[in-house]
Amino acid sequence: MAPRALLGTGRSPNRALRAVGVAFVAASFLVAFPWEPIRTAWRYPIWAVLVAVGLASAGYAGRHRGGLLAGWGATFLAAIWVFVVPPLAAVVRGATLDDGGYAVPRPSTVALGPRAELLTGLRIGPVVALAVALTLGSAAYALGAAVRRRSDRF
Repeated sequence: MAPRALLGTGRSPNRALRAVGVAFVAASFLVAFPWEPIRTAWRYPIWAVLVAVGLASAGYAGRHRGGLLAGWGATFLAAIWVFVVPPLAAVVRGATLDDGGYAVPRPSTVALGPRAELLTGLRIGPVVALAVALTLGSAAYALGAAVRRRSDRF
């Protein structure tokens, strides 16, 4: 019972992770795209949609017996994106904080350059993403499992 609940059955774990993977790649392309409104004004809505897709995938995994590990993985990928991908895209583009071509991808009180932001994100991003995955991912998975149990009764 426990391995099936953790690992899932059928194709549901792959579908949940695939949905987040597609959203992860699409959001990464939007951030790497050199159009300024996407990098500045739309950076928070892009992240919010990505986290919503991660939570929906965790709920899908719970609803369709996809496994708690798939729910955690989907939420983890969605949460870590904001810490790693936008600063990485800025480093690859060669943007600097001084020329106005780089906007901090997350709320920050200290104005860091892209390289410093990337290093900071690599250090604290996995910790925050793990906390989000374990709390919100577990809650979304449990909600999906509750919906499945309720629909099985009726």
